Amino acid sequence: MNEQEPAPGHEQARRRYRGASAEERQQERRQRLIEAGITVFGEQGYHGATVRGLCAEAGLTERYFYESFANSEDLLCAVYEQVIAVQHERVLSAFITAPRNPDAMIEAGLNALFTLARERPATARIQFVEVLGVSPRVDQLYRQTVERFATLMRELYISQLPTSGGRPSDIDRDTLTVGLVGAVVGIAARWLLMGFAQPQAEVVACAAAIFRGALQQMEKPA
Repeated sequence: MNEQEPAPGHEQARRRYRGASAEERQQERRQRLIEAGITVFGEQGYHGATVRGLCAEAGLTERYFYESFANSEDLLCAVYEQVIAVQHERVLSAFITAPRNPDAMIEAGLNALFTLARERPATARIQFVEVLGVSPRVDQLYRQTVERFATLMRELYISQLPTSGGRPSDIDRDTLTVGLVGAVVGIAARWLLMGFAQPQAEVVACAAAIFRGALQQMEKPA
């Protein structure tokens, strides 16, 4: 059943409908639409979704969709930002709690990312497939997200690696970490599209090998 507000004229009821303020109700409806977007975009794909279908999934009328979002792309951006926030928290927690050695930190971060993808395939599809090539706006949001994860990697991982006594290489760490994020995204997308058939341990090992190879290039022999 689609949600209905109190009839016009009942101002007090409208201010505190079901014990919540109008602003709280609007935020609740917005979140319901985001959750519906995760389900619909993650199962049917962004290009297969309609506003009517999104509203049906959320149990709301189209009036309430346009109360919070200008169009489906606007909702996709909100959905993507929520998906990324959850993943950022998972990966950050894994980095922080892992032992302070390169192998443990690499495996903890990658396992956190791939475990979340396997547990929530709908959000993984949105993150690794559905946001690609939608529009310049979504492309920019995607690039900003890659840079954000690259920064996280530099600050919480690479900056804490022990040195071997060699001299720093000329490789630019900003560019390198963006490349590492891109490699992980490619591996995760392939794993998703294969239905997670390959054992997670193998997927993590392949991604970790890329990280280790890159880290070896960050120092040259003294």
